[in-house]
Amino acid sequence: NDIEVKKIIFEDYSAKTFNRPQWTKLLAELKKTRGKDFDYVLFTKWDRFSRNTADAYGMIRLLTDYQIDPIAIDQPLDLSVPESKTILAVYLSMPEVENDRRALNVVYGMRRAKKEGRWMGLAPVGYKNKTAENGKKYIALHEPQASHMKWAFEQLAIGLLATEHVWMKALERGLKCSRNGFWSLISNPCYIGKITIPKFKDEEAYLVDGQHEALISESTFYRVQEVL
Repeated sequence: NDIEVKKIIFEDYSAKTFNRPQWTKLLAELKKTRGKDFDYVLFTKWDRFSRNTADAYGMIRLLTDYQIDPIAIDQPLDLSVPESKTILAVYLSMPEVENDRRALNVVYGMRRAKKEGRWMGLAPVGYKNKTAENGKKYIALHEPQASHMKWAFEQLAIGLLATEHVWMKALERGLKCSRNGFWSLISNPCYIGKITIPKFKDEEAYLVDGQHEALISESTFYRVQEVL
């Protein structure tokens, strides 16, 4: 098309945002020269330009202010034609819809797994992430951290020592846990073999039986909660 290519940019980053190293560098150059060095920004498809509709329109506006036309080689549009804006809206919105759907599927998938009693994410102190022969992931008690956490729960249930003091003594025994982390762990029903299903839309939060082994009894755990 008789277009002289002045620069080729390789960007191995997600198009979810424009906070991409090479694009940032290009924008800096553009602002410095007020866009006088080139007339077009070429890319393969609009989902390679951006996967966020609002950001895409903002960037298109910025480029056109500098009299630079963004052009998708495989999805060419003449933005000077009003009707092209309808097609552009489809090109820009579909990638964002795909991203949102993918993210929602992940949320639903993790929630379903939790309802089945599976621990999701990094195992809490006293447990260890493992993978069964069939490929399923689970958590199992991990010594000596499990014994240190059990000791801490038992001391807290007695109620003679302050939580801070119990944490410091547990550290002396070999517990590996930060102060803030400890406060979070001693309120976690994971240690009685339960999984928390967080509130979601109209569904209230609740507990289900986990597939992992409990570290302490429910009576000890709820006694600790009363003490706290």
